[in-house]
Amino acid sequence: MKVLCLFQKFSFSSSTIYLDLVEALAEAGHEVLIAAGTSEGQDDTKLDIRGNIRTAYVTLPDQFHADKIRKGLIQLTIGRKILRTVKRFFWDEKIDIIIYPTPPITLAGILKPLKRHYNAVNYLMLKDIFPQNAVDLKMMGDGGLLHRYFRQMERKLYRDSDVIGCMSDANLRYIREKESYIPSDKLEIFPNTVRILPEQAETVEEDDKKPVTFMFGGNLGRPQAVDFLLEGIKALKDFEDARFLFIGDGTEAGRIREFIDKEKPRNLVLEQQLPRDEYEKRLAEADIGIVSLSPDFTIPNYPSRILSYMQLAKPVFAVTDRATDIHALVTYEARCGWWCASDDVEGFCNTVKKITADRAQFRELGRNGRNYLTEHFDVKRSVKLLEEAAKR
Repeated sequence: MKVLCLFQKFSFSSSTIYLDLVEALAEAGHEVLIAAGTSEGQDDTKLDIRGNIRTAYVTLPDQFHADKIRKGLIQLTIGRKILRTVKRFFWDEKIDIIIYPTPPITLAGILKPLKRHYNAVNYLMLKDIFPQNAVDLKMMGDGGLLHRYFRQMERKLYRDSDVIGCMSDANLRYIREKESYIPSDKLEIFPNTVRILPEQAETVEEDDKKPVTFMFGGNLGRPQAVDFLLEGIKALKDFEDARFLFIGDGTEAGRIREFIDKEKPRNLVLEQQLPRDEYEKRLAEADIGIVSLSPDFTIPNYPSRILSYMQLAKPVFAVTDRATDIHALVTYEARCGWWCASDDVEGFCNTVKKITADRAQFRELGRNGRNYLTEHFDVKRSVKLLEEAAKR
């Protein structure tokens, strides 16, 4: 089949679930065409051709460090820019399926024109539920003009998608309940998946005298409950059996630097975002991977960062809201770690102390996560789901 991918951002140099998916589709013999935003200086005047993958880049301003107003304005321009690029490079192709994730929802306006032209299956990979997430984080007023505008766009996105792939059972139930106009047969589970890499030799030696390293890697923004993590780390400042390593960048990175400058914590280190190989090396050296989400979320998020921890057989400490089913995954489905609510500082501290007191279980929990990943989150599963959807 021939797949057209519409991405807000895509790069062959960054390790993401979308790169794994694109490469797996190509390896399965499918032709992959990509129209993707970039702020990294890729040439947007010609195609980047790599085997079965052809990529046309759309130059966009950097959104990563933009404030919410500027980011919103950039989002509103993405759809028409991507459509213009598709017309320029791929308009004469015969497409079987068009795939696109959220964010952004602002591709909603170009789905009907693409459907009319290609008569292809429109497949939404639902990774973010906007604008409700912005309302939860108090970045947008509930029922205000801006909220109503984006809700209208969100509904259009759902209506003009032939299939909506939800990340988890809770994710699917939420959409079914909140968007009751969507036919049930349009919804299915489409989990975050990755390429399963060969197992690596263990690099961390068990040493009860060394502090346990808890690593948080990736975007450092408001959704990640950075304030709560800092509050918990401050409460543990005199606890010498745990240290925390943050690697990444984002809107809250400055807040972490300010905290370090003011509090001078001995148990916290912040490092800038690292290249893929270096990041994975640092993660391999850590003991525990942290997944965190704001306690204010009412939508069931399912962060893909957990997959990198499971890939390297690292136990997971999930610090999240109560709406997500990540806690179910970690505590009894995969049995790969621990959970506490991200509004419970005492619970956070007690769990950290519990973790450090029983290091003998780290290997078993990490192995459980790796086995679960192999069985449930292999990118080949995503390829199969898309192949089946293209036949609808």
